Amino acid sequence: MVIDIELTLNRFGFGKISDNKFQFLFFRFSRWNIDNKYSISFEINWRMKEENYPKL
Repeated sequence: MVIDIELTLNRFGFGKISDNKFQFLFFRFSRWNIDNKYSISFEINWRMKEENYPKL
């Protein structure tokens, strides 16, 4: 089983998002049943204001 823990600095919520995702406050938990693979990962995600994005 693979478990992802994501800290979402711009999103706040509580409840089930999809079959494998659940959000509690700023934390989003995801899990996948993948045969012969075991891992736990942690992400930090945030979104900058549109005006701060670099011009390409």
